[in-house]
Amino acid sequence: MQLRDQLQKEWSRNLEIVGRIYICEQGINAQLSIPVENTHKLRAWLEAHPVFCGQIPRFNWAIEHRKAFKALHVRMRPLVATGADLSLDELSHEPEYLSPEQWESELRTDSESGQPLLIDMRNSYEFRIGKFDGAVCPDVDTFREEMAVVRDLCKDKKEPIYMYCTGGIRCSVAGAILKSEGYENVKTLQGGVIAYGNHIREHPDRQTTSLFKGKNFTFDKRLGEEVTAEVLSRCDQCGGPCDTFTNCANRSCNLLFIQCPSCAEKHEHTCGTDFCKDRAQMSHEELIKNRIPSIWNYHLRVRPEKIFGPDGVAQVPPSIASSDELEPQPLEEKA
Repeated sequence: MQLRDQLQKEWSRNLEIVGRIYICEQGINAQLSIPVENTHKLRAWLEAHPVFCGQIPRFNWAIEHRKAFKALHVRMRPLVATGADLSLDELSHEPEYLSPEQWESELRTDSESGQPLLIDMRNSYEFRIGKFDGAVCPDVDTFREEMAVVRDLCKDKKEPIYMYCTGGIRCSVAGAILKSEGYENVKTLQGGVIAYGNHIREHPDRQTTSLFKGKNFTFDKRLGEEVTAEVLSRCDQCGGPCDTFTNCANRSCNLLFIQCPSCAEKHEHTCGTDFCKDRAQMSHEELIKNRIPSIWNYHLRVRPEKIFGPDGVAQVPPSIASSDELEPQPLEEKA
């Protein structure tokens, strides 16, 4: 609690950091945006702190440098939602970490004798816009669901198991779980797609031979950064080639979907319903006064294929389909 409060206060005020930080017994997961001139100050702050001194990993810089967050949020929660408590002993069974160069070399070598077992450890919506060639991409929405699929994929496997994710955190945890359960040959991409994307950016001549195609999904307001120029996905509203994720401008909807510029203009940056268009035009004060609960649960919010009709407009949930239920419910006044 003390560390959380210190980070929240000093990083936002003194270092102008915005982002998302998760703290738990097993470690810290931080996704940050920081002014370039303050990066050395951050390193000095960490080196001077008794908790971090001597334990600071190399920063995993983003592929595209844009401000990705509005504010700094520091929370006490698990690094990865596994559905069960993980001990430090389990996490000590680390997988083998491969640099982007090693990862590329091993995958190319192993593919000469057959397709290696390469698993995308991200959620289904993430690999819609980009993935490694030949990867097995489980159709899941959460890490917890993915681990059940991965155990089945790896059952009785003697050959190497390769795994990758966005920045390497999920694979570190997944690899440790597999190793602690007896799987021996588990390899992960150190730094995840972010590190590989930077590797490709640093070697422009490798753009055409990159094993990863498309964009890397990011959990911030950018919702993606380009690794290669290939467009792997389509607009959820018109079906045209597109790989730009957005959230419905109605925060009570917040549906995550792919939307091309033409549909964004046509549907006013919403999923297309009159309900969402009206809500999106409300002022911040009106939304606070007339707040309503989220109209989708998480599993539907990230599954636009279940929401959009053939006309490219989202279906209105039954829970708000009647005019009475569409009336916003004001917040209770607090004493």
